[in-house]
Amino acid sequence: MGDKPLSVGRHGSNAIVIDDNNASRFHCVIERSPRGIIVRDLNSKNGTILNGQRITERSLRNGDTVSIGAVRIRMSNGATARTAPAVDDNDNLGPIDLDALAEVEAGMEELSAEDVVVEDLGDSDLVAEDDELASPAFIPEDDSPLPMEIGDDDIDLTHESRSSAVEVSVDVTDFSTVLSGLIDAMPEPHIPPGDIALINARGQVVHPAGKSKSSSQSDAVEALRGVLLICLRNRATDMHLEPKADMYIVRVRVDGMMVEVVRVSQQVGVRIAALVKVLSDIDIAQRNTIQEGHFSASAPTVDRGRIKQAHRIDYRVSFTPAVHGQKMVVRVLDATNAPSKLTDLQLPSWMEQTLATAITQESGMVLVVGPTGSGKTTSLYSLIRTIDAAQLNVMTIEDPVEIELENVTQIPVDEDQDRSFSALLRSLLRQDPDVIMVGEVRDPETARIAMQAAITGHLVFSTLHTKDSIGTMFRLLDLGVEPYLVAQALQVVLAQRLTRQLCPFCKVAVKPTQLQRDKMAATIGKVDHIFAPRGCPKCLKTGFTGRRAFFELLSMTDALRDVILTKPSLEEIKNKLVGSPFRTLEHNGHLLVAQGVASFDEIDKAAVR
Repeated sequence: MGDKPLSVGRHGSNAIVIDDNNASRFHCVIERSPRGIIVRDLNSKNGTILNGQRITERSLRNGDTVSIGAVRIRMSNGATARTAPAVDDNDNLGPIDLDALAEVEAGMEELSAEDVVVEDLGDSDLVAEDDELASPAFIPEDDSPLPMEIGDDDIDLTHESRSSAVEVSVDVTDFSTVLSGLIDAMPEPHIPPGDIALINARGQVVHPAGKSKSSSQSDAVEALRGVLLICLRNRATDMHLEPKADMYIVRVRVDGMMVEVVRVSQQVGVRIAALVKVLSDIDIAQRNTIQEGHFSASAPTVDRGRIKQAHRIDYRVSFTPAVHGQKMVVRVLDATNAPSKLTDLQLPSWMEQTLATAITQESGMVLVVGPTGSGKTTSLYSLIRTIDAAQLNVMTIEDPVEIELENVTQIPVDEDQDRSFSALLRSLLRQDPDVIMVGEVRDPETARIAMQAAITGHLVFSTLHTKDSIGTMFRLLDLGVEPYLVAQALQVVLAQRLTRQLCPFCKVAVKPTQLQRDKMAATIGKVDHIFAPRGCPKCLKTGFTGRRAFFELLSMTDALRDVILTKPSLEEIKNKLVGSPFRTLEHNGHLLVAQGVASFDEIDKAAVR
C-alpha cells in the first residue's frame, strides 16, 4: 500500500474501480492510521459492510472481508487463508478449527498492495444508489480537508475530525484500566483474570489458564475473562453486551439489579461477541437472527477467604437482533453461588426443623411459592440436595434444566415435542420414582396429577406463583383441584422473597422515619436505628453485596385441613394460625432490618410483591 490511501468506488480515479451501480462513485477508502490499517466509509448510500456488519470506520485484520455492492475485498497477509467452519444442511456447525478463534482475535498485521484480493459476487440484493447523490470528487494524499456533498449540505471533514467522531465523541472507556480497577477493588483474595480457562461447547479448553502466549489475542480474551471474573466474584447471574450507535455497553445483573461495568469501542465489542460465538459453536456469519448456545469456564473457588481448586462454571448464551446489532446475554450458571443444602437457606430454626421433617416423609407435597425471581427453584434444589438421592429414585421435570444434580434424573420440558409438564409427569409416574420435583404447577392438569401422586406414595416438590403461603390454598382451589386433594396432599408451603444484603464495608446507621417506626412496631416492636446503603468499590458502588432470602412457612395441621374441606375464607384460615409459630413475610423481613442485614426500603419493596 505504501503511504497512500487505497480508494474504492465507481469513479475511474479510484485505486480499485468497481463497475457496480450498488457502489458509490467514491465508496470507501482503505488507509493507514495510528491504529493500523483501517477501512472508512465515505458516506456511501448502500454502506460499507465489514464481515457482515455495516460500519463507518473500523480497523482491518487478516481475513476480514469488506463487501461493497456485489464485490468482496478480502484482506490477507499472504499466508494461506483459513476457511470458516463448515455448515451442514441443517445449519449445524461442523468441527471448528481452533485456529479460527485466534484469527478472530489476531492483532493487525501489515498488508501490502498485492495482499488485497477482489472477488465478484455476482448479483446483489442491495438497492442501487441514486447517481444524483454526490460523493467526493477526489481522495487527497495529505491531510487536507475532504469536501463531501450530501444532498444540499457541504460538510468539511478532515482526517482528524473523522477520527474524533469515532474515538472522542463517544464515552468509550479504556476497558483494560476500568476492569483492572474493579477487580483490584474486590475483597481478598485476588484472582488474576488469566486464571480463568475458557472451554468451548465441545469441552475443549480453547484458552488455558495462565498468561496468553500471544499478545495478539489480548483484546477479546482479556475483556471476556475480566468480565467473567467480575461476575464470579460478585455473584452476578447475567452478563449483557449491548450494542449502541457507536459503542458497546457491558452490564451485569448483580443481586437482581443491572450494574454497568464498562463501555468499549465497537471494535472490541464485536470481537467479544465473535469470541463467545466461536466458543459456543454459533455461526459467526449470522448477525440478524436469534442464536443460542453455551460454553464453560474453569476458575478458582474462593471459600472463606481462601483460594481453592478450580471449578467449572457453565454459561448459556443468547443473541437477539437489536437496532444497532445483536445484543448478547450470557446467563451465569455457577452452582457454587447457590445454597447447596437446607441449612444454607438460613431459615429460622423452627422452619428448618419443620422442612427437614417434611422432606423425609414417604409421601406428601412441599410447595415453594412466590413471584418470578424470588429464588423458588434454588430452594427446591437445596431440598433435593439434602435428600439421600443415592438411595432414592429422584426425578425432576424442569423448564429448563439449569443446574445438574448428582444422582438425580432431570428431564427438560419441550412443548414442541409434546413434552409438557403434565405429559412428562404421567410418564414419570411409570418410572418408579420415590421423589418427584415438578418445576412449576402451571395448569389444572399438572396440579391434579401432582397432588394425586402426593397421596399415592410419592414425595412431590413443586413451585407455584402466589403472593404468600395462605394464598396458595386459594390458588389451588381456583385451578379446579378438589378440596380433599388439597387437604390431604399439602404438607408444607414455603413462601419466600429475595432481598439485597447491605454491604458490610460501607453500610451506615440511620434513624428510622416515623412511617418506618410505625410499620416495624406493628410487626416486631420498637426499633431505634436501622442501616442504609452507601456504596463503595467493594460492592461496585451499589451499597449491597449478595442476596438473602426471607420466608413464611405454613405447616398443615388437622385444624387447617378441616377448614379447607369447607371452602374457607381468608379470615377463617388466619384464625386457625393464631398461637402457632407462623409469622408473615413482612415480620421476618423486618427482623433482617433490625439485625442490620437488609435495608427497610428493600424489604418493604420485596414483601409487597
